[in-house]
Amino acid sequence: MKTTRPVTAARQLTRLFLMLFAVILVVINLLFVVTATDLIYRYADDQAEEVIETIEKDWPENQNRETFLNAYVARQDDDAIEITDGERRYTSPKARKIFKRIDHRKLALKNLQLTRHGVYYLRQEKVHHHRTVKVAINVDDLIKLTGWLLIVTLLINLVISIVALPIIRRLAHRWTQPLTNLSAEIDAITPQSDRLQTLTVPKQPLEVHKVAQSFNQLLGRQYQVMQREKEFIANASHELKTPLAGILGHVNLIRRHGDKHPELIAKSLRYIGQEAQRMSQLINELLILEGHQTKKLTEINLSQVVLAEVKSLQGAYHQKIITDLDPELSYRITTGDFQSLIHNLLENAAKYSPPDSTINVQLTADDHQIILSVADQGQGIARENREKVFERFYREDESHSNKVAGSGIGLAIVKMIIEKYHGKITIRDNEPSGTIFTVYLPK
Repeated sequence: MKTTRPVTAARQLTRLFLMLFAVILVVINLLFVVTATDLIYRYADDQAEEVIETIEKDWPENQNRETFLNAYVARQDDDAIEITDGERRYTSPKARKIFKRIDHRKLALKNLQLTRHGVYYLRQEKVHHHRTVKVAINVDDLIKLTGWLLIVTLLINLVISIVALPIIRRLAHRWTQPLTNLSAEIDAITPQSDRLQTLTVPKQPLEVHKVAQSFNQLLGRQYQVMQREKEFIANASHELKTPLAGILGHVNLIRRHGDKHPELIAKSLRYIGQEAQRMSQLINELLILEGHQTKKLTEINLSQVVLAEVKSLQGAYHQKIITDLDPELSYRITTGDFQSLIHNLLENAAKYSPPDSTINVQLTADDHQIILSVADQGQGIARENREKVFERFYREDESHSNKVAGSGIGLAIVKMIIEKYHGKITIRDNEPSGTIFTVYLPK
C-alpha cells in the first residue's frame, strides 16, 4: 500500500514558490520570443522599406536596370527583388526561384513567409503610377541567432532553477520554522503535568506570535481550572469526610452498645439526621454551583423575595435585620437564583456578625441597574482576601472555621449567580466595623 507523505507548511510553501518561479521563467521566455519576433519583423520591414525607397529614388531610366538590381542584392544573396515597370519586368538573379518558393509556402504570418528553404519577409508596394516593387528579405540568419539566444536563455533558466531549488527549500523551512517549533512544543505538552506549561512566543511572524500568545492564555486558563478542580475535589472530600466519619462513628456506637444502652440510639439518630441533612445541603449547593439546576426566567418582585428570606432567617439568627426596599422593583430572573443570592448574602452576614449587631439590607435601582447591598457589623474582610472569599470552601479565618456552620461555598454560589446575569459584586468596609456586599444587576 502506498503511503502518503504528510503535507507540511514547508512543502506547501516550497511548491508554491517553485510554481511561481516556473511561471515567471515561462513568462520571461515568452516575452523574449515575442520581442525577438517583433524585432525580426521590424528589421525586415525596415530593410524592405529601404529597398523600395532606394528603387523609387535611384531607379535608372536607361538600360542598366539589371546591373542596378544585381549590385543591390550582392550584399544579401538570398534576397529577391522584382520590379514591374509598365510592360517590362526586372528581377534579381535568384528572384524567380525565391518567389516560386514563396508561392509554395507552408505557412504565412502577416508578411513573414515560411518555406522549405527558409523564412522570407515579403512586401509589395506601388512606387509609381506604372511601377510596382516586390521585395523578399531572407531572415534565416536572424531566426538562427534568435534560436541560439533562446537556447542559451533556456540553459541559463535550467542552471538558475537547479541553484534556486535548494535555496527556495531552505527559505521555506526557515520561514516555517516558528510553526514547526510551535507544533513540536504543543506535542510535548503533557495534560497530567502539575506545573504550568507554556509555549515559546516568537517575535515574528506576527500570526505565529499571536497564535502562541493565545495558546499560552488558553493553557493558563486551563491550568487555573485544573487547579481549582483539584482544590474543589480536595475541599469537597474534606467537607464530606467529617460528617461521614461522625455518621459511621454513631452507627458503630449503636451496633456495640445499642442493646445495653437504648438511650444512645435516639441521640445517635438525631446526630446522623443532622449530618445527613448537612451533606444533602452541601450536595445541593454543589449542584447549584455547577449549574445543574436551571429554570425559566420570569419577571418577579425582588422586594417580596428579600422580605421572605429576611423573615426565614430572622428566627434562626439573633441579629436584627433592617430593610430599605423599593416595593415595586421587579426583575427578570429565576426565583430560585435570587433566593439563593439573598439567602447566602444574609446568612454570610449573620454567621460572621456579633449576635446583638444589626444587618442592613437595601434594594434600589437607577436607569441602568438593580442595586442590592447587605451591610453587617462583623469583623470585616482584609483587602487582600476580598477576591478569595468567592472561592469554593475558602475561609478567611481558618482557626475559627469549624465554629462557623455552613459548607463554605455560599459566596461562590453568589458570584456564580451574579456572573450568570452579567452583573458584578463589590466588597467594601462598613463603619465603624463590618463589611458591605453590593450587587449590581444590569436591567
